[in-house]
Amino acid sequence: MKISIVIPTRERSQYLRHSVRTALEIDDTNIEIVVSDNASSDGTKELMQEFDDPRLVYVNTGARLSMRQNFNHAFMATTGDYLIYFGDDDGILPRQFKFLREVLERHEPDGLSWARATYGWPIEGYGKKTGGIRSFKNRTFGSVREYQGSENRENLLACRLNLMTPMPEIYHGCISRNYLVRTATSSDLIFDSAIPDYNIAYRAVLKNGRFFHIDHVFSINGYSPASTGGGQNAAQTKTGDDGTSKLFEAENKIDPVTDVIAYASSVPLAFFSTLETVRKKHGLMKYKPDYTAWYRYVLGSSRYNSDLNAVLLKLMSKHAEATDSFDELAKARKLPLQPKRTWSELFAKWNSILFSFRVSAEKDGNNTILTAVQVLDAILDDDFGQVRSANMNKAAAWTAAKHRSKRFKKQL
Repeated sequence: MKISIVIPTRERSQYLRHSVRTALEIDDTNIEIVVSDNASSDGTKELMQEFDDPRLVYVNTGARLSMRQNFNHAFMATTGDYLIYFGDDDGILPRQFKFLREVLERHEPDGLSWARATYGWPIEGYGKKTGGIRSFKNRTFGSVREYQGSENRENLLACRLNLMTPMPEIYHGCISRNYLVRTATSSDLIFDSAIPDYNIAYRAVLKNGRFFHIDHVFSINGYSPASTGGGQNAAQTKTGDDGTSKLFEAENKIDPVTDVIAYASSVPLAFFSTLETVRKKHGLMKYKPDYTAWYRYVLGSSRYNSDLNAVLLKLMSKHAEATDSFDELAKARKLPLQPKRTWSELFAKWNSILFSFRVSAEKDGNNTILTAVQVLDAILDDDFGQVRSANMNKAAAWTAAKHRSKRFKKQL
């Protein structure tokens, strides 16, 4: 079974050099690491030439494309039975990879999702809690469970996104090639909306499938000033977007494959637009969303940005006209804004933090996504294999991990 690890990139060689190395450190000959360069001009091609590993495949789009197009371009260069995508400032845990493979080979699911850690790149002036990684007891050494994609269908339609766990994912998760092709509108158009990872996730929820989830960390989601998601959030809240969201919008405009709803700097709008696009393009209109809940969610994203509010209201009015949902929009506008988190969500968050620890990702004077995966791998060791074979229980594995974490500098 061949596994493709895919890293789409664009003008981020300073992060990419470390991200690629996390995958190259995997001790597995039956993988390929596909780097799809979106016509970067920052020396990315030259960087890739520095690596000497037959598993590394470098492709270049030749011209600037949208994120969706780059994801699709990367897919066409892969040959694996399963595909894992992650960003050029993210990383995968080499030492834990063998356990991921074992689950795939044993169960051969349509897809596999897992818990992920987060790491903030320690860039001066960027964020307060950066340069470290937190491990959670309830997301480590956990069991493997099977679920159907459709289990989340009701929550998706009702805009209860906080309840959509687990969820099929190709970004910091993996999906089989067979499933991707089987659920696509054509064999050369695997991703057909602007947010490619949610395009696959929402398709899997609406079209169903056989999936597995593991409460164990196999990858680390990095965030940096160059992150697309971070740029969109910054533009949404007017907290200093560096132009990332505008670049994302400009690239979407040149993409011939468009979404049902036009782009604006709102993460909730991106989710809603993805849902509506998947419904329309895949003939899934029988699954009608709760428009009141979705309109309320989208409009709430502009609570700190009056300019964005006007744009979103215009877009939602246009969509309401197209879907005969003006009454739902009017109702949504009268409702109070949703809290960013409910009290139960806040309680769950703080309760999980009580059973966690955080350490610095610094190693040998460096602090990058590569050192982050090396530190976390050292903490986790090979104990998940012992838990999987019933030679160790989860509680004992967690205690051992906490003990090993003392080798590293503690962070609050």
